This record gives sequence, structure tokens and C-alpha cells, in this order.
Amino acid sequence: MASYNRARTLPRAIASVLAQTDPDWELVLVDDGSTDDTAAVLQAVTDPRVRVLRHPRNQGVLAARNTGFDNLRGAWVATLDSDDGLVPEALATLHGALATVAPDLEAVSCNCVDARTGRLAGHGLDHDRWLDVPTVITRARGEHWGMFRRALLGDRRFNPALHGMEGVLWFQIHDGARWYYLHQGLRVYYTDATDRLTAPAFTSPTRARRLYEASVALLETEGAYLQKLRGWDREAYARTLYNAAGQLALHGDLPRFRRALRSLGELGHGPRSAALLAALAVGPGYRALLALVTRARR
Repeated sequence: MASYNRARTLPRAIASVLAQTDPDWELVLVDDGSTDDTAAVLQAVTDPRVRVLRHPRNQGVLAARNTGFDNLRGAWVATLDSDDGLVPEALATLHGALATVAPDLEAVSCNCVDARTGRLAGHGLDHDRWLDVPTVITRARGEHWGMFRRALLGDRRFNPALHGMEGVLWFQIHDGARWYYLHQGLRVYYTDATDRLTAPAFTSPTRARRLYEASVALLETEGAYLQKLRGWDREAYARTLYNAAGQLALHGDLPRFRRALRSLGELGHGPRSAALLAALAVGPGYRALLALVTRARR
């Protein structure tokens, strides 16, 4: 569990882990340089199964999760957002699939419950079934959750530059794994954390920079993943390239933009290419607006 300035929701998330009917777990909680009352919340947690690690400064959720991964001791791994929760039987149900489905399972997924409505928050999967990455990419939408054997993680870690692209690592971990889905809501999905509200990039220079840096990192460091994605689902591959190319166009990164545009052209995505050329045209105005916002906030 990675957390940053969520003193209000963190007790709920921790309490849901403490309430698990399966007691055989360890919570590695990474405080990512919080400046609110998080320290006081964590001081009140006395269960020895909860280990707290702290970053001296905020490094971002992906770096915090990497710290958690570096300090794992269990055979199975799950991540839980610090503003969400688990139903009491969540871990017992997932781990029980080894007895009810197959003892050599390497990953088990499930649905989530929307705390506002009480309904399932994940869509596209409507019964217990075996899973693979192409099925998840093409069918699963909304909120799902699960756990996987630590052996699948190995030395893999999140690329902190891929802000908002956590799926790159998740799909690499699960590619080829013996993976099963249980059509039950075992994680509780809350939407009451204030930092879930994402500001438009043009009003947040920091977010604009992160979106651009993620696009650069995707093209420069994740070529093998992109080729895998093209094989899994050409439309998802095109959509990913399109989104990255849009950021490159807005930020005036012409060499990388041309590379992405050529790749889209090979797929026959003419209309998308035309939209990207429009983004290239408005790029100077976009960058000027970001500069104005940045100066106004100093």
C-alpha cells in the first residue's frame, strides 16, 4: 500500500486489511513523504503484521510501490490503494482458488464493489473464467483487482516515468501466467478521496509535464511492450500510440512525434493522423498557456 497525504482515508484502508478472515498476510505500507497527519495515523497501528516504510520526500505512487515490492517477504503479492478497502473474506477467497480451481495458479483476479452504489465496478467479465492479457485488454473495463505470485514479479518494477501507465507492468507480469478470474466483488472501490479529481493538463503544468514524460518513456524504453501490445490488440496499440503522439505534438517534440505518426500510418489510421497534425498546430499556443499558468502560480 502506497500512501501520500491520505490521513483521512488511510485508517479505513488499513482497517479493512486488519479485518481479513485469513490472518496470514503482511502489509507493507509506504508513506511517500506525506505532510499531513499520516504519521499520527501510522503511530496508532500496533499490529506487527503492518510494516511501515517512509520516503523522506514525495516520489510518486509508482516509486512508492517499487519500494514496497523491494521489501516483500510473502509468496503472493497484491496492491491496495490507500483510499480503498477489502471485504473481510477477500484474501481467503482469492487464496482459496488454489484449492477450488487449480493448485498451480499464478494469478487470481476478481471484481470490485462501488462503495456508492453497492454494485460491481468492473465490467466486461461476467462469470468465473480463465484469463489472458488479450482478453483483459479487449473486454475488461472499470475496476478489477487481484493477486499474483511474487515469482511473476521477479526483478520487474514500475518505470516511475510512466505516470498513469501502470498497465505496462501489470500486463508484463500476467503475460502467459495461469490466471483465473472470480466474478465476485472483493475490493471496495471508493471515490471520496479529493486527489481522485484530476485537473485538466492545461491548468496543471506539473500534470502536463508528467503526461509528456510518460509518452517519451513509453517510446524510448518500452518498445518490447509496444510490440507485445500490437500482437495482443492492434486497436489498443493504436490508441496508446495516438495518446502518446498527441502529447509529443502538444509539446513540440517533433522527432518522436514523427516516429509515432509513422507507426500509426503503418496501421492505416489516417483520421487519427489528421487529428494529431491539428494538435501539432495548436502546440505553440498550448505551451504558451502552460507558461502563463506556471508564472501565475509562482
